[in-house]
Amino acid sequence: MSDTSGARACARARNAHIPWDKELPPELWIIVLRHMTLMQLRLLKTVSHSMANRCRRVLRSSEWRKWAANDYAMEQEVATQAAKNYTLPLRVSFFEEELHGTAGCFGTVHRLKLKLVSTSLEVPDPDPLVPSNWSWSKLYANRQGASPHLRESAYRIEVVDMLIEVNGRGLCGSEYALRRVLADVCNDPDAHASIKAGEVCGTNISQVTNEDGSPDWGEVLDEEGNQMSLGDLLMHISPVTCVGTDRPIPHRVTHQNEQGRDCYLLDLIHICSNYPGVIT
Repeated sequence: MSDTSGARACARARNAHIPWDKELPPELWIIVLRHMTLMQLRLLKTVSHSMANRCRRVLRSSEWRKWAANDYAMEQEVATQAAKNYTLPLRVSFFEEELHGTAGCFGTVHRLKLKLVSTSLEVPDPDPLVPSNWSWSKLYANRQGASPHLRESAYRIEVVDMLIEVNGRGLCGSEYALRRVLADVCNDPDAHASIKAGEVCGTNISQVTNEDGSPDWGEVLDEEGNQMSLGDLLMHISPVTCVGTDRPIPHRVTHQNEQGRDCYLLDLIHICSNYPGVIT
């Protein structure tokens, strides 16, 4: 072979397209990519469509998440969504820190419209589109220990419209329905709940029946002071992101917002205080 023809052959070899991302079978690619960090996998996703699919499979695998560094990096990535405008439907967890069962309790917020009502007849109802009206001092000023002035000007939350799904339990279209379903969850022995069902729903219904078993008369009793407020209940509902087959990751609060809320987990009240009008 002459020098000229040899040079041409080398040039053709260099210019030929080599599908290097297909050189390994899918199983070996997964093994290789499991050694990559989250930042490296994000960069590799830009190489090709097939490589992006491989990276997604790795990110969703329990083997990759078993490494503490990877799991922590993923949690921090999810936490940065706290700065986004949340929209419905919204995947959520209920009582993330109170239910210790392996499955947890998850669901979806399809509709949720809230309004703020003044607890004093002398104070007009606040504007829910003003972020400061959702602050901790306004919503919880009527708790024991607050000054008389704050107790008089405190606000409470009421539901205007709601449709919240609790996985495996049903759809809840009212505050009572949501409380009743979550109270049943707390009563489930598999939940290993650290919160009592009576704290979630304090409504008692007595029913008298006839001799044939048909209903005669009933009475509904609300036990004041036993169940948590609606604001407290909403603080136990946190957005989550499903990553793979593992337990969904709850969103963490990565900042102290202007309303003075300093929470470990992001919750529906936190979202309302930062982005009024999105859920309200």
